[in-house]
Amino acid sequence: MFKGIDIWPEWALAYNVVEYEENKEIPIQIELWKKGIIDKPCDISKKKGGYLYGKTLTLFYNLTTGEWYGDDWRGDGNGYGHSSGGEDGKYNEDDYEIWFDIFEIVGDSWWSSGDRMTPWEKVKYGLNESKNYGNVDIDGDGIPSDWEDKYGYNPVVPEDHKHLDPDNDGLDNVEEYMTSKWLSDPFCPDVFVEVDFMKAKYPWQKDYVLPKKSQEMIISAFSKHNITLHFDDGSMGGGGDLIPYDDRMYGDELIAAREKYFLHGDPNYWRRGVFHYGIMCCQMGWGGRPAGGRMFYIDSFCVGVQYVRNWLWMLKLQGSDYETALASVTMHELGHTLGLFAFDGIDNETTRFPWNKGYYIWKNYESCMNYRYVYKLVDYSDGDDSDHDQNDWEIIRERLPRFQGDWW
Repeated sequence: MFKGIDIWPEWALAYNVVEYEENKEIPIQIELWKKGIIDKPCDISKKKGGYLYGKTLTLFYNLTTGEWYGDDWRGDGNGYGHSSGGEDGKYNEDDYEIWFDIFEIVGDSWWSSGDRMTPWEKVKYGLNESKNYGNVDIDGDGIPSDWEDKYGYNPVVPEDHKHLDPDNDGLDNVEEYMTSKWLSDPFCPDVFVEVDFMKAKYPWQKDYVLPKKSQEMIISAFSKHNITLHFDDGSMGGGGDLIPYDDRMYGDELIAAREKYFLHGDPNYWRRGVFHYGIMCCQMGWGGRPAGGRMFYIDSFCVGVQYVRNWLWMLKLQGSDYETALASVTMHELGHTLGLFAFDGIDNETTRFPWNKGYYIWKNYESCMNYRYVYKLVDYSDGDDSDHDQNDWEIIRERLPRFQGDWW
């Protein structure tokens, strides 16, 4: 089981259908409860309402087609088999995300790895009803039949999956399949970020890392806009390397680290064009001075953790904290690799301090891309204000196909 952020239990529940009827729908309700002195239901539904109605996930599974609909459906924008309480537009501490799957199992074992296809579908496709086609690429188009069936593709008719990108996120269907074990979805934009860390100078010091809480803050910001962000800090087999200590990394050193730890010496490594890459280092040099972060390649960025530690006292006076500051500057640099630049409110030196004129001119641009808000705000602007503002999230969606592809 993929060990990622938060809790990843492997819960299973079986429902025995005694009598089959064509297009029979099985009602399913999913609830998530938070245990405490008084158990409380968690909000995992897009519905609005009090207590259980607005928090329960209600679905209907079709025994014939093997699909479900209701509070979640294929192509709903938030991912098939993925729901969160934030979808109702109300964000509170009881909002949770949940990933799930529903399929028919033929046989005695709960854990038999079926091919997802119902008997009706196998007859429709001219297949052997008793044969298990799980992980079998029936039509030879590069993707197994169970993945194709789940997402509505005909498993016996070849598709040009290498050139299909239904959610327009820059990841073609082959890449979506390759990353599906990490919960990617071809109909919901995914952003993958591999992040490596730096070893501390002395054993008694803390390594330079991106805390889990900071990762969660960034993931939540993207989730509110129906973009699923995935951090690989070692949980996906690529990130989490501890780079040897370097007091200050410059351009050539950053490029060398990218080649060694991200591409592993192979310029055509499969993660290139699928993952973005980040390095959490001690400090980095920019124009002869230390800096908090920098985009150093079209898909790569660096964050100077020690820079944040040095100025933490001042950030706390402004209402921020360590995890928020690191999340904000990481999201700032990631934003550059997603296409956020070429706007006067971004990286504008005149917006840093109250004694600067730009600090007030660009106050409506409430984005971590604005130096006024970096280290304090973990979000991009949604363009609510017409004056000196832009919709960062809209621009990211427009530019994902370009800045996540391997065109460069």
